[in-house]
Amino acid sequence: MVFYPDHSGIALYSSDFAFYAASKGHKVSVVTGFPYYPNWKKRPSDKGVLFRKEKVEKVQILRGYLYVPERPRTYKRIIQEITFLFSGFINFFRVGKPDVIVLFTTPVSLGLMGWIFKNMFRAKLVINVQDFQVEAAESLGMLSRFSFLGTLVNLEKFIYKRTNLVSSISDSMVDIIRKKGVKEEKVYYWPNWIEVKEAAVLGEKGAFRKKYKLPEDKKIVAYAGNVGLKQGLSTLIDLAEKYKENDQLYFLIIGEGGDLDNLKQYAAKKKLPNFRFLPFLNSLEYKEMLADVEVIYISQKKIPKDVYFPSKLLGLMAASKLIFLSADSNSELYRVLKNNDIALVTDFGDYEQIAEAMELVLNNPEKLNKIKENAFTFVQRFDRRVVLDKVLEKLSNL
Repeated sequence: MVFYPDHSGIALYSSDFAFYAASKGHKVSVVTGFPYYPNWKKRPSDKGVLFRKEKVEKVQILRGYLYVPERPRTYKRIIQEITFLFSGFINFFRVGKPDVIVLFTTPVSLGLMGWIFKNMFRAKLVINVQDFQVEAAESLGMLSRFSFLGTLVNLEKFIYKRTNLVSSISDSMVDIIRKKGVKEEKVYYWPNWIEVKEAAVLGEKGAFRKKYKLPEDKKIVAYAGNVGLKQGLSTLIDLAEKYKENDQLYFLIIGEGGDLDNLKQYAAKKKLPNFRFLPFLNSLEYKEMLADVEVIYISQKKIPKDVYFPSKLLGLMAASKLIFLSADSNSELYRVLKNNDIALVTDFGDYEQIAEAMELVLNNPEKLNKIKENAFTFVQRFDRRVVLDKVLEKLSNL
């Protein structure tokens, strides 16, 4: 449902895969919606438009109407999926017969659409699972008032078993696919990727601080991305409160999302002089932010089956930024970063560990530089060409 010019989350990878495949001589058509993510707002020129056909970098893009709620509650997301299914079905017919259908999914319903057109066109179907909709919704209690969770589980298994290839972005997520009954020969580890050389180039030093009138003499600890429930970003506000008397640190939450209003209310009660919210940044502003921010904060609430690896971390590693993680010690993210010594890592909400990590930020630059060097070495295996050439070869062999 998300694609260029959206530049966050799944859209980064669905877009780049299409453009890369086209650059290698493949004929690529994309069925998608109108841009809206992550600020959950359509462009003024897209409002009320049912369909539009575009061509970008040799890729034919067929956009179809989808409902975009201002506040993405559970039932509104369901309505959004339904509206996209209607427009997506129409656009699939407009594309013509494909050889391979590649779906970048969270919603299970997209897999159903892919399966239908796989059979109709006798094409191969590949599903790249970026997030497990059922597990995520269940762990956050988002479907507790709805009775069709079991139906979604069964539908997901039905689709996966009839797909030519089911892939995902981390080892733990691939294991979940196996547990859903998919045969081993149909399971594929397809990690997200990064153009390492490009990501290593940052914006103009000082431009971000100047634009947002941020103190030049303080180290900035910032979260930048989707501000959702899963991130548990109240911990960063608590951290800012703990260090409000410290004259060396400043804290930011940058972005939009479903938990933003709650966090603003929480922060307002604390009246912190060393903390601010900033809006979602465009790609240039993001590069400038990376040039000026010393520490990038990442947090994830403790949830069952925490198997996700936020792919924006790859860009941070390529940019040699210091990552500060607060997550469940049993999570995939915690294990990868801890075991490879590529971030400051603490258990979610453990303020004793967090305080120890902050002392390293303030007093141990040698340790921090070693962590950043490790991260830059680690990210090389996820370089764009390395990952996508293997994927295209895999698809050709189907």
